[in-house]
Amino acid sequence: MRTAPLRLALLVAAVLAGGVLVAGCGGSDGESATVGGGTVTVPSDVKDVYGELEAILDQLPYQGWYTHCVVAKVEGLLTPKEAEGLADLPEAEREAKATRIIGKAGPACEKSGRPIIDPNASSKEFELLRTASIVPEMVGLAEANGLSPKAVACIKRTFEAFPDRFLVELRNGTDKVREGILRGAFEPCAKVK
Repeated sequence: MRTAPLRLALLVAAVLAGGVLVAGCGGSDGESATVGGGTVTVPSDVKDVYGELEAILDQLPYQGWYTHCVVAKVEGLLTPKEAEGLADLPEAEREAKATRIIGKAGPACEKSGRPIIDPNASSKEFELLRTASIVPEMVGLAEANGLSPKAVACIKRTFEAFPDRFLVELRNGTDKVREGILRGAFEPCAKVK
């Protein structure tokens, strides 16, 4: 069984964002990690890194093909021996390596041009995507562009309240659609001083 820190590194990499990890705990049903406002659980019968990654991705609103593609790409990038060795690395190095590997796998699968988000996913799956990935990603983008703290807070509130359909379009839409969504969210907040 993987250690909780390795699961957390996989979670950080799997959501592909800088969500704040609050807790990790074991239980009879598996180990859980809380990210933002959502909790991900890896069942106790999952025994390897690839299964853990699949279990994590299955709790997000990804299409099944995308989850399988990411896991397959990670299997191609990380040998079983390297996967086992991740648990022995210092935390920062482990997280960096997991993020790097999944950072290669996700975009490789996205190149297919197929929609990656399931528009019929559950509200729980969308909320996990929102709190663990979208909100931190957008707050980071606002901060990187030098927006004021009040404007950053506006961005955070805006994306926390984003309807699920906008999350689908933000991930599945064309560049033009994504740009329209981002403009609609960022422009009003950028005016807040």
